[in-house]
Amino acid sequence: MGRRLHWMLLLAFGLAEAAPPDGDFTQAECIACHGADSPEVHSYVTSKHGVLLAIGRSGRAPDCVACHGGTHASLDRDRLHHGCHQCHSPRYVASLAANGEAMIAVGHLKLREADDILEQARADFTAEELQDLLAIRARLDAYQHRLRLGVGHQSPDYQWWHGHPALDGELLRLKGAYDVLMRKRALEDKR
Repeated sequence: MGRRLHWMLLLAFGLAEAAPPDGDFTQAECIACHGADSPEVHSYVTSKHGVLLAIGRSGRAPDCVACHGGTHASLDRDRLHHGCHQCHSPRYVASLAANGEAMIAVGHLKLREADDILEQARADFTAEELQDLLAIRARLDAYQHRLRLGVGHQSPDYQWWHGHPALDGELLRLKGAYDVLMRKRALEDKR
């Protein structure tokens, strides 16, 4: 336990890279390391499964360890779906998986649109002039991550409020920031 606690403290205080420690973990250790307010934890606790666990329905919903196996090994879709099938029908699980893949694909379309705008902006402006656009693009990545968490945890808040509408808003801000740069350039060219 000492080595694990050491790593958790180093990660929590930003003194170590985010390379995950080896070993098996409990639900409490997952939350302590990721942080109770992190998107990883918050997206789960606001999901239907997280709410069931919070109101004392353990055994009726999976926790971190039930899905992720208590390690940082890569997620195995078949293993995950096997866990889902403990309570849900194969058709229901397949429907949620297909819907989730479609949601993530739409998110990727939004990122590609942002990248196309940035590619054009890089051809027209200096790196210094692009700082606002690059900051917006970084936020788009964060919202895509939240969307993926929402899909994986079946958390409607993270699929929608912290996912697609947030991606849409940042994409609009990116377009607006690019438009401002173009207008400034046009005004300078007229002088």
